[in-house]
Amino acid sequence: MAFRMAASPVASRRRGVAGLTRLLLTTSMLGCAVLVPAGAGAQQTAPATAAETRAFAIPAQPLAAAIDAFIGASGWQISYSSALVAGKTSAAVSGSMTAEEALRRLVSGSGISVRISAPGSAALFAGAGAAAGETVLDPLMVEAGRRGGRNDPATATTGYVARNGSLATKTDTPVIEVPQSLSIVTRQEMDDRGVTDLNDAIAYAPGIRAIDYPGGQGMPLMYLRGFRAQSQRDFYRDGLRNGYNPYDSFVEPYGLENVAVLRGPASVLYGDAAPGGLVSMTTKRPTEDPFGEIRLDYGSFDRKQVAIDLGGPLDEDRHILYRLTALKRDADTQIDHSRDDSVYIAPALTLDSREGTRLTLLAQYQNWTQGGAEQSLPLDNSVYSNGIKIPSDFYMGIPGLSDWEVESSTIGYAVEQEIDDTWTFRNNLRYTHAELDYVSASNRAWPIAVVDGHYVNVGVQKRPRTSDTLVADANVNGVVETGPLAHDLTFGVNYGYSRIRETRTNSTNYAHIDILNPVYDFDPVYGAPWTDNKSIIRQIGIYAQDQIRIDNWVLTLNGRQDWAEGSEYEYTGTPDVDKASSHAFTGRVGAAYLFENGFAPYIAYSTSFEPLTGRDFDKKPFEPTTGEQYEAGVKYQPRGMNLLVTASVFQLTQQNVLTTDQQHSGYSVQEGEVRSRGLELEAKGDLGDGWSLVASYAYTDSEVTKDNPNASGISKVGTRTQAVPYHTAGLWVNHDFQTATLAGLRIGAGLRYVGSSVTAMDTGTGTQAEIDGYTLFDASASYDLSEVHPGLAGLSLGVSGTNLTDEKYYTPGFYSNSVLAGKRRAIKGNLTYRW
Repeated sequence: MAFRMAASPVASRRRGVAGLTRLLLTTSMLGCAVLVPAGAGAQQTAPATAAETRAFAIPAQPLAAAIDAFIGASGWQISYSSALVAGKTSAAVSGSMTAEEALRRLVSGSGISVRISAPGSAALFAGAGAAAGETVLDPLMVEAGRRGGRNDPATATTGYVARNGSLATKTDTPVIEVPQSLSIVTRQEMDDRGVTDLNDAIAYAPGIRAIDYPGGQGMPLMYLRGFRAQSQRDFYRDGLRNGYNPYDSFVEPYGLENVAVLRGPASVLYGDAAPGGLVSMTTKRPTEDPFGEIRLDYGSFDRKQVAIDLGGPLDEDRHILYRLTALKRDADTQIDHSRDDSVYIAPALTLDSREGTRLTLLAQYQNWTQGGAEQSLPLDNSVYSNGIKIPSDFYMGIPGLSDWEVESSTIGYAVEQEIDDTWTFRNNLRYTHAELDYVSASNRAWPIAVVDGHYVNVGVQKRPRTSDTLVADANVNGVVETGPLAHDLTFGVNYGYSRIRETRTNSTNYAHIDILNPVYDFDPVYGAPWTDNKSIIRQIGIYAQDQIRIDNWVLTLNGRQDWAEGSEYEYTGTPDVDKASSHAFTGRVGAAYLFENGFAPYIAYSTSFEPLTGRDFDKKPFEPTTGEQYEAGVKYQPRGMNLLVTASVFQLTQQNVLTTDQQHSGYSVQEGEVRSRGLELEAKGDLGDGWSLVASYAYTDSEVTKDNPNASGISKVGTRTQAVPYHTAGLWVNHDFQTATLAGLRIGAGLRYVGSSVTAMDTGTGTQAEIDGYTLFDASASYDLSEVHPGLAGLSLGVSGTNLTDEKYYTPGFYSNSVLAGKRRAIKGNLTYRW
């Protein structure tokens, strides 16, 4: 199967893009219109009658989640004790049957019985069953209805296991039904491991390699399945692109409910993306149950942080819910003179009519300051000992001058409206304004090097940047039956707009800094700006998805068409404008089979595209690169356990890669190719008796398979992808003590292994430097102080540490002869009060 994509003239796309833009704006206005309570056209699913048969397709999963799925399909009301279903797994239910039969199948083997109390209503209890119509007593119950759950489907988790795979489908699809590899790091896991940044959050996930960059600029740098994830393209928040500006993409983990990693092509749902996948974050949402948390942290490098997290209902009927998350951090880093300061405020408000309309308003303010120096270290003075070795805390910038400070404000909403018994409308939108005050510093020697024995020449560049971003997604979803087939259909439109204004001005002089005795006395002299530009990007995509269920089969079909146009305005010298546009079609075909015992093997084929900038010798804009993946795997959710095990193999090929134009010196053509093959294993969940586990392993073989020789006659064919190790592995075990003597104590320990990797190829010699692998040890502990005295209820003490042995390691840098120093040992303690 081939998916065509090509560049096209701007004018030929304007009418189509304008029409689609109007369609998106119309759907967004519809989203605003549903703020009023829904009328007759937005009722909940009508309860199935006793004799009526309906199509059910509910996989084996945590029982609480399975009950929610049953309620959504049947419209029934179910009463049960939350303790009754805790830790239990449902049976799979598939096929056409009555609602009562489906419910009894769902709980079979769990020790739970069903009592039908009235038409469309049932209770669950431990013990023998009862005949229909018997009276049900009124113990303390959880009353579950389609709109009664307090967990947002996107955030619903139990311990270390997330129930919902919406990142891969944009629907409330259980993870086990998704024909693609997906890892989700829950809030519980992040808390247990003491996560402080995005790299920490995904450290134990397979198939993703994060480049540690302590003291450097704050944009994330990661490789998924052998391909670099672009910070302005492959990071998402609340289902929408995090932004188009790579310098305002900082993430505050305390404000997140979970972090998900979708491995493999994601263009079928999200548009342009690297072929290796994307990282998506879900911010904390309002809850129906009132709660509060105040937390104080102190740790290595004088890290001081205070945080609050509050939420609950604002009215008796719980129609209005709120959440307020905020923190203030004042911290140094392992790099001298480099800060990690942050102010984060994120209010959220949910309006739930309980009649099919739910609106959540989300806002966020961030102000953070980090180091502005590029901490690239020459190989000779870091990995090798060819001369002086640069200390890992040496600052490659100018204190008080080279800083990276961003102030960002966002506002948006997520609305869900039930149109009728079958169809639901969803619309997300977010606007972001960011201002960057950035003075970068870097080594002026090229290739970067130490000069005069033990000096570095450091120059600076002023590069202020302002950006405005609008992203939106709207779709309708519903289930339609055609004979024995149940079609879960989704049709949507996605829109993105970005406007970025930036100037760059270099210093004409540089600082000559002694590594042995650094003195940062430097007064920069700036020349005229060498660039003053404005870039505008408009992107729109329409997509369709059909999840077909028949018996135990789940077939997934996707198609998406994207259009994009970009304009670059240059104001230095003679004003100039460069415009280009492109379009692409991508698709996915996948199938999963849900066995009754919890196994779900799957296969899938998917494609992606990623735009390129620049032009060839004939002044034609480069076409997007294309990605093509074949994947097969198996997922397993054992009955009676809150555990998910995933194994997958894949082959992923990127084409249209730039390589040397052998006919025209200094130009490129799109004749290159990169191929990645691999195996990924992951297990995470609760093992019982207070034990929790995260285990992962990945083998990734990524190399250049097509490339033209450069002017020196050197080709990249056969070379490995920079920074991608063959082997990575992780193991984290956590234990919540159950015995009376140790009640309230939680401890966790883990190790992470990253195999050796290589730097970018030296285009003059054709060589790649090999960087040694490393193993890091982490641990955490917490204690509930109410076990000491009841008057301390709500108080807890915690401590966590990463790289406990203070292993000194390096990761490949930005250049063929450079590396970045790894993270040193960091320990932090916290005092938390919850109510």
